[in-house]
Amino acid sequence: REARLRRAESLASLTTLAAGVAHEIKNPLGSIGIHIQLIQRELQKHHSIDEETANKYLDVINEEVERLNGIVVDFLFAVRPMDTDLKKSDLNKVIQELVDFVKYEAEESGVQVETRLCSSLPKVELDEKYIKQAFMNIIKNGIAAMEEKGGTLTIATREDEGYVFTDISDTGVGISDEKVAKIFEPYYTTKEGGTGLGLAIVHRIVLDHGGEIDVQASPAGGARFVVSLRPEGPPPEAEASFADSAI
Repeated sequence: REARLRRAESLASLTTLAAGVAHEIKNPLGSIGIHIQLIQRELQKHHSIDEETANKYLDVINEEVERLNGIVVDFLFAVRPMDTDLKKSDLNKVIQELVDFVKYEAEESGVQVETRLCSSLPKVELDEKYIKQAFMNIIKNGIAAMEEKGGTLTIATREDEGYVFTDISDTGVGISDEKVAKIFEPYYTTKEGGTGLGLAIVHRIVLDHGGEIDVQASPAGGARFVVSLRPEGPPPEAEASFADSAI
């Protein structure tokens, strides 16, 4: 029964992802088709096309091809098993490197970044490349939520009951309970031009580290993401379950 349930869940996830991919690729494919037709009309009408016009149409086609490639790359990243290389790492150091990287971008948006890092935090089994990608996605979402009016992005670490927690909170536009329930679903997005895979990938990375991620809406506005990790990394049975559930 458990095996059938896992297969049913995997099939449901695949159906959702496939529908999302189909939706995402329709617009760039339509744009490519239109600009190819424009080139064909020019050739039928004049039996030639001037270089400036041709380059204008071809530039759009190239942009849409790149967009399609990005959609496929993100899709494969979301569904393929990750080849994580977990090593004992200093989580505070990882976060400080991210803060140093984004602080100028944050300042341009009127956002102040504050850190409250626990000095006695134990080292955690991490793949720094992937965990940086996950935290960077959350941080950039927080900055984007405050770019109109500015605000404060706070990153804090703590240890509690054998887990290491990272809290990333912003004072932005906030998030409704309805959105909280769907925020980690593939292809669910509230951002214009967003793919809806960013937070789904964040969720996947955290799971592959044997951790959990939660998002909370603040009544006063803003959002708070909480990532919990085990210092010793995922237990062996968890690693197996992640592999079994991969599409």
